[in-house]
Amino acid sequence: MATIRHLRGIHDLKSYRNACFALKKIEPYTSTTFYNKEKVFYLNRAGRSLIGSYREVKKSSNMEHTLLRNDAYLYLRCPVDWQIESVLEYTVEQPKTLGIIIKGMSVTSKHRIVADAIYRRNGYSHVVEIDNTRDMKDNRKKLQEYKECFKQLDTPRLEIFTTTLDRKRKFEKWLLEFKLRGEVVLLVLFQVLG
Repeated sequence: MATIRHLRGIHDLKSYRNACFALKKIEPYTSTTFYNKEKVFYLNRAGRSLIGSYREVKKSSNMEHTLLRNDAYLYLRCPVDWQIESVLEYTVEQPKTLGIIIKGMSVTSKHRIVADAIYRRNGYSHVVEIDNTRDMKDNRKKLQEYKECFKQLDTPRLEIFTTTLDRKRKFEKWLLEFKLRGEVVLLVLFQVLG
């Protein structure tokens, strides 16, 4: 799912007119809708079968999140190994409350976090979070989970993309509080400037 602006940025289609000309050629393989007065393109059944994809994309409430993730991809200069909806698994050692201790063994529990995207650059693992509508209590809880998860990752860095200045300030405060390496980017500015 992408707008003409996204496609121009990813595929270097130069002018808006040239991008429209290219999209006209693949029209039988795409469906369109509108979001914030921008035309959004996604593959229809014929397009999915052409490239061998079985993942159906439909117009939904998740569209804004997907488009914001595309903006983040462009902002980060199109990482080659970009993986969306990646699952991070980590273990947490549980406190010994039962009173039974077996030498050399500890009780652990597995936890999972679904990151919006992951990529590697300059030897660092970058975890990308897109925030547009999630409740801030849930965001704080997810950052606490990242703190535990990052103890087991190789040189992690958290990239958070959000849409309001107030949310950006809260995320920056929490990154410092949880001692997480990362950056918070206000995507609205990128959309205006990009």
